[in-house]
Amino acid sequence: MFSKLRLSGKNCLLILFLLLSSLAFSQQINKLTPLQMKQDIDTLIHYLEETHINPYYRYPKDKFYKDVSLVKKNLTNELDLIDFYLKIELLLAKLEDGHTDLPIPQREYESKNPFELPYVFKLTPDKPYIVCESVKGSYTPQIPGNSEIISINGHSAKKIVNDIINLNTGETPVFRAEYGAENFSFFIEELYKTNGKYKIKYTHNSKVNSIVIDGVRQNELLANEDLYNKALPEEKKEVDNNFTLTIQNNIAIINFKVFDWNGFKEFADSTFSVIKDKKINNLVINLIDNPGGDSDVGDAFLQYFLDKPFKQYDRVDVKFSKLYKDRLRAHIGSKEPTKEQIEVLTKKNGTIETLYLNNNTISDNPLRYHGNIYLLINSQTYSSAADFAQCFKFYKRGIIIGEETGGLIKSFGDIVTTHLPNSDLKYTISSTLYYNIGANKNDFIGVVPDIVTSKEKALEKALEIIERSN
Repeated sequence: MFSKLRLSGKNCLLILFLLLSSLAFSQQINKLTPLQMKQDIDTLIHYLEETHINPYYRYPKDKFYKDVSLVKKNLTNELDLIDFYLKIELLLAKLEDGHTDLPIPQREYESKNPFELPYVFKLTPDKPYIVCESVKGSYTPQIPGNSEIISINGHSAKKIVNDIINLNTGETPVFRAEYGAENFSFFIEELYKTNGKYKIKYTHNSKVNSIVIDGVRQNELLANEDLYNKALPEEKKEVDNNFTLTIQNNIAIINFKVFDWNGFKEFADSTFSVIKDKKINNLVINLIDNPGGDSDVGDAFLQYFLDKPFKQYDRVDVKFSKLYKDRLRAHIGSKEPTKEQIEVLTKKNGTIETLYLNNNTISDNPLRYHGNIYLLINSQTYSSAADFAQCFKFYKRGIIIGEETGGLIKSFGDIVTTHLPNSDLKYTISSTLYYNIGANKNDFIGVVPDIVTSKEKALEKALEIIERSN
C-alpha cells in the first residue's frame, strides 16, 4: 500500500468539507439532452467553417460530415458534460490542428474529486507505448521506475495510447501522445470507468509482473504533492521561472520554458552580460517541452545572436470572420479604433488576405553573442517555440539537437475563442495560416534537428559535442 503523509484532524475536516462540497456541486450539474448536444455540434461546425482558413486540410470534409452524422445519430440519451466532451473531441482531433480544440472541462472533472493514478507516465505511438517514469509526491512506488506497462484493467498499452491520441488535437501522433500523458488519469478514468482500481501488468528487468493499485483522490494527491515539495531542500525545488541560466564548465545553458514577456528583457540583458564578461564561447538554448507563447519574444531573443536582418514568418494568410472581429472589438474596448482596425472590422466575413512580411531590422546591441550555439528541441516544442527553431535553422546560426518539433513550419494558429451555447464548452479555432521562413506550400512538417536523439539525451549530446570540439 501507499506510504501516505499523515493529515491533522483539521486537514481531515477540510478534506471532508471539500468532498461534500464537490458532491453537492456535481449533483447540480444538469445533463445535456440529445437536442442540446446536436445544437452544440452544429454550432461547432458553423464556427469552424466560418473561422478556419482550411479545416479539412488533412481530413476530407465528406468523411468528417459522415463522422458527425454518426455521432449525432447515436445521441439518443442525456449525457453529462464530460461524456459529451469525449464524443465531440473525437471529431475535432481528426482535423489534426493543435490550435483548434476543446480543452478538457477541468472544473466539472475536478468537482468530482476524481481518482488519480499517482505516477508519471510517458506515452508514445510506438512500442514501448507506456513507460512508468516515477511516482508522484511522497508515495512509495509500487511500480519501479522505467517499467514498461503492458496493460491496465485488461486494456493493452497500445489501445490505451491510441485512444488517448484520438482524443487530443495536434499535428503529429507523437505530440498528441505526449500531450495526452499530462492528463493520463483523466483518460483512464473517463474512458474505462476504472473508479480508482487499477490492475496493472508491466515488465521490469525482463520480468513480467502484475499488481493491483488503489487510486487516490485528487485533493489528497494535491495535498501530498504540496507537502512533499515544501519538504524538499531548496536546491531540489523546481524553479518556476520562464527562463533560467546555468553555467557549467564555462558553457552557458539557457532553459526556456515558455515565450513570455514577463521578466524576459531583464533576463536576456543579464544573461548576455554574464556571457560576455565570462568570455563564454558555447551556448546551449533548451526549448525542450516549450509550448510556445508570444512570437515577438522570439524576435527579441534572436536580436541577441543574429547580426543581419531576419524574419520568422515569410507569409501569413488571415481569414476575417465574426469571431475574429469579436476578438478585435474586445481588444479595442472603449478606445478609439485605429484606421487599420476599422479596415479589418469593415471587411466582409470570409475574406482571406495574404500578407508578406518584411525583415526585422537589426538593432544596436552591445551584448550580441557571436559564439557557438546548440539548440535543443523535441516533439513538445510547439507553436512560436518551433517558429523560433525554424528561424534559427534557416539562418544557420548553430546546431539543432533532439527530436522533430511538434509545431510545424507551416501551421495554423492565432486562435479565436468562443463557447458552445448549451454545454458552454470552451472552443478555440485557428484563424491564420503561418508560413515560416524557408517553408514551402506543402511543408506540413516540424523542424528537423541536425542531430537526432531523445529529449532525455539532448543536453548530454550537446555537452559531448562541445567537449570534443574543445
